[in-house]
Amino acid sequence: MSEVKASVCVISDSNKLHEIEGTWNQLIGRCSKNPFLLSGFIKQFMEFNRSKRWVPLVLVISVDNKIVGISPLKIKRKFGVRFAKFLLNPWFSPDFIGDDQYREICLAYTLDFLFKTLRCQFVDLTLPANSHNLRIIKQKCKTSKIYFYIKQETGHRILPVQCTWAEFETLKGRNFRRKFKRIERNLDRLGPWRITCAENGKQEFDVIKKILEIDKMSWKEELRTQRGIKIDSDLMMIWNGAQYMAQNEPDFKWSVWFLELNDQKLAHILIFHYQNVAYFAKTSYDERYKKFAPGLYVQNAAIRDLFNKSQVRRIDFLTALPYHETWTSLCLPRVRIIISHKSVLPTMIKFALLSKPVKGILTLLSKRSPSIPDLIGL
Repeated sequence: MSEVKASVCVISDSNKLHEIEGTWNQLIGRCSKNPFLLSGFIKQFMEFNRSKRWVPLVLVISVDNKIVGISPLKIKRKFGVRFAKFLLNPWFSPDFIGDDQYREICLAYTLDFLFKTLRCQFVDLTLPANSHNLRIIKQKCKTSKIYFYIKQETGHRILPVQCTWAEFETLKGRNFRRKFKRIERNLDRLGPWRITCAENGKQEFDVIKKILEIDKMSWKEELRTQRGIKIDSDLMMIWNGAQYMAQNEPDFKWSVWFLELNDQKLAHILIFHYQNVAYFAKTSYDERYKKFAPGLYVQNAAIRDLFNKSQVRRIDFLTALPYHETWTSLCLPRVRIIISHKSVLPTMIKFALLSKPVKGILTLLSKRSPSIPDLIGL
């Protein structure tokens, strides 16, 4: 290991990814299989975070001029404190990417760059609990006398696709079938309705426009208005990233399922297909029709189609919301790790995370400074 000479290339300009994206996407397909780490999505996340005054920091680790690892990060400095996080939000399951034989080297170079070159005080990461990198990070922190704090975070529901839809319905029981039959009867009373699907490779126009029209009528719109947000930035980033990847990555596809009533779209589910997995990326429904469960129904229709076509091995809901238990109870956990060099910071972290009065004060302060939530995880 000690004889291997590696080099680190730092990319903070999304345009620079174009030079290596072929190799980049091959590495993701081979070592990660997470579509949100493909180059088209990374470019979108880099530009968005830059607009939020983060500095994108993508570390590309090479051995003998061959790319063997990627660390997709972002950094920010506030009140003299420099901290780093993953470029992607936790619900996209970010992680460090690397060939197995060079995994330790990649993580060692990443930690050295963050703490020795950039002199970060905090590194705050949320990654899958089953990540191969977690054990190595713990070991590196121990040998380097770097403080390491870990806690459980919200995971994501997984639905294995291992049988036919008829068999799945039988396993779920009579109440499962009755629930969706009841929704269908209620929709029948409202007028003619149908399920439609748009996907890349077919002539479909204004798909994103239709998605945004539904989203504007959802419960999310009021929340965005309260926060002064005009549009769902995550939605636009992953939509733009998906359009790019569908043209440049043969194994990546997207589809959108709509529930229409009286020629009006009530609900949608945006799905990404990659490496035999279907990712339920975004869903929304018209709040006025909440009692008719349009969002639940359109997702069930999409799941039924995925089972019938047998083109994926599992469905990843990305989050773990209560209604996901309609289809599955299997949940893959995530963990949050906070890494720090300075001995005084561990006490500050624990005090901030565990003390409700202090957390309440910091919550108020966070309204004036966007760095507070980043520092303590509010």
